[in-house]
Amino acid sequence: MGFMRFTLSLLRNSTQRKHVFRWIESLQKEYFLTKKQPWLVFDAIDFLNSLSLENKRVFEYGSGGSTLYWLSRNMLPVSVEHDPIWFELVRTYLDTSKVDYRLVKPQKCIEKAILDIADPLLYLSDDTRFKGYNFKSYASQIDDFSDGYFDVVLVDGRARPASIMHSAPKVKVNGLLILDNADRLYYTQKTGPFLHNYRCLPYYGIGPVDYQMWGTNIYVRQQ
Repeated sequence: MGFMRFTLSLLRNSTQRKHVFRWIESLQKEYFLTKKQPWLVFDAIDFLNSLSLENKRVFEYGSGGSTLYWLSRNMLPVSVEHDPIWFELVRTYLDTSKVDYRLVKPQKCIEKAILDIADPLLYLSDDTRFKGYNFKSYASQIDDFSDGYFDVVLVDGRARPASIMHSAPKVKVNGLLILDNADRLYYTQKTGPFLHNYRCLPYYGIGPVDYQMWGTNIYVRQQ
């Protein structure tokens, strides 16, 4: 869908037209890094903006604008990234004394005829570039921390079912687990048991850059 056509479709959408100008702004080069914005649905970002997050602990799978956003909110981030080129670029924007920034590459694994990307125990990515690799070390980085340690966890990187499995116990009561692209059903197809004590706040709409709407779920831990 072209720029004008998508802009008109947003203007016709009663719940999303308010985001038209910020969506247009997001199309500029290196928007996420220069504007310090996470790549989430705008309504989910607005929810986060409404919260008091100063000095809160956050763990994120996938780095970039979100890392800078947490720092701009005076949070204490731990960020894990799989891509060495992106890692080095993002690091030039960071005060590394204020973030625990980890590069964790995927690991070679034995290929099998049929692999279920929804199975959190397989640590797989649906990206064909990572066929024959798993993200077990990446997803399990959060195990360095005790249960209930983090106020916020963002799952917006690789092997998201596995990342949910590892991170769900690490969120404190009343803390948040954020799952981006939650409309990709395989992310939650087999992770329901790990989220049984969470209440889901689903957001579906437009976010930065993309010419389509998608889902960001914010799960609030109840107990």
